Amino acid sequence: MLEKLIAASRRMDPDTAHKVVSLSTLGVIGPRLVESGVEVSTLGMRGPWSVMGGFFRLVGELRRQPAQTIVQTWMYHGDLLGGLAAWLAGRRRLVWNVRQTGLLHNDVNRATRVVARLCGRVSGWLPVRIVCNARSAIDIHAALGYGRAPFVVLPNGFDTEVFKRRPEAGAKLRRQWGIDEGAFAFGLVARLDPQKDHDNFIAAAKLVARQLPQARFVLVGRGIASSPELAASIGAADLATQFVCLDQLADMPAVMSALDVLCLSSRSKGFPNVLGEAMSCETPVVSTNAGDAASLVDDLARIAPVANPQALADCMLRVARLPQQDRQALGLRDRQRIIQNFGIAEVWVRYRALYTEVLRSR
Repeated sequence: MLEKLIAASRRMDPDTAHKVVSLSTLGVIGPRLVESGVEVSTLGMRGPWSVMGGFFRLVGELRRQPAQTIVQTWMYHGDLLGGLAAWLAGRRRLVWNVRQTGLLHNDVNRATRVVARLCGRVSGWLPVRIVCNARSAIDIHAALGYGRAPFVVLPNGFDTEVFKRRPEAGAKLRRQWGIDEGAFAFGLVARLDPQKDHDNFIAAAKLVARQLPQARFVLVGRGIASSPELAASIGAADLATQFVCLDQLADMPAVMSALDVLCLSSRSKGFPNVLGEAMSCETPVVSTNAGDAASLVDDLARIAPVANPQALADCMLRVARLPQQDRQALGLRDRQRIIQNFGIAEVWVRYRALYTEVLRSR
């Protein structure tokens, strides 16, 4: 999301300067930002001693920035360390960004929950605003001690020129996956993580397969192909021949174009990017009622309660049983909804308005 916002800003407001600082390494996104001409630096934080050194380097970096600089931090570790560094550097135009709604679940690691609670203790005076991408996040963070007043909801945005349907690329992937032309492909695109609740999807798939024998189920995400536990769950459901398990893939528009329905089975979520990406590619979606999924999809017939495989299966079958022409029309309506409400250009305009407000505030 940060990468997309910067790209939109550079197209629409080329006079706005961006500098990205990573607490650790360049990671996956950093090299792409550098290649596009964005200034990126790293602090190499990996353990207690490197955290202290990196923190004071960040303080020095922020002190060298112009007085009008807005410091926008992302995620809890960045919010806490970047926020305190900005305070010490005298840079009080600080905007936090939180991207999580699953903090009350034990499947979020303890260290992250501790840092989030520490952020809650200083949230009343350290940041000027706190951006979240889902309305559901406000109540969850308030329960952890965050003040409500600074929160502002800015949804994620999508580049609809990148995420658009590519039938030929989708057909090529289906052939590679061994999915026949007459099969119906349901997909779940998510890393292997308890919050994503793959077991919920597998249980729903078993119910779907009983009524739709030609159904195939595609899992795509980091850790999927190498998980013996996941393979065992699929085998226990007697679905080994109907599942395709793949690691993370780069060409997501092609993946979305290969699927007949994109499913989200999560038990918790902020703003579900994967749903918006599928909708932008004209792929119909169904989802659990996690995070802001319902407000994004805007169709309760395709929303199931969390951790309810029967309800999720009912949603999947409801879409699968539509005539092909009606499914295509549904996909077109979904794409139009993304264009009108969640285009990356519109979201950048909202971020820019927030930054303008922060600059004008005392």
